[in-house]
Amino acid sequence: MVTERVQIRQIALMAMLTAMCVVLRIFKVIPIPNVQPVTDILMIVTLTLGIGSGILLAALTMFISNIYLGFGIWTIPQILAYVGCVLTIALLAKVLPIQNHFWMQLALATFLGWEYGFLVDLGMTIFGGFPAFIAYLVSSFAFDTYHAIGNFAFYFVLYKPVTLALKNYQRRCI
Repeated sequence: MVTERVQIRQIALMAMLTAMCVVLRIFKVIPIPNVQPVTDILMIVTLTLGIGSGILLAALTMFISNIYLGFGIWTIPQILAYVGCVLTIALLAKVLPIQNHFWMQLALATFLGWEYGFLVDLGMTIFGGFPAFIAYLVSSFAFDTYHAIGNFAFYFVLYKPVTLALKNYQRRCI
């Protein structure tokens, strides 16, 4: 009975986080391309709830938001790029005391804007080879920079409320 209640709470939390990320990805808070708080939320979720929750949230967010935004050859690279970002967060959290240092988290959140873009560009090489990778990389650099700057700005706003909410959730589930 207790484990069923915990599982239901975990599913409900993941559904709410996914809905929040999908809405924030589809309906732009700031009307600049690639500026949305999804990457920051994924980072906070991964640092607080773990790699499994981060990967699940990344995959669900990209899949569901692309139902609205449109599926294409870019969907799989987008999902894999966010999974790569989650793996980077989890790896750095293992080797660095990142959970205890806001400024390290802020630097990583900013870097993830460029990493996500690079991984999407790399994923597109499957469809066009190395020349396509170079074309995507060069043409997306400005948008990836917008993403990185947006991550930097949103992290100041999201860090405290999302972290407190997730820690409160963890405390109530135990």
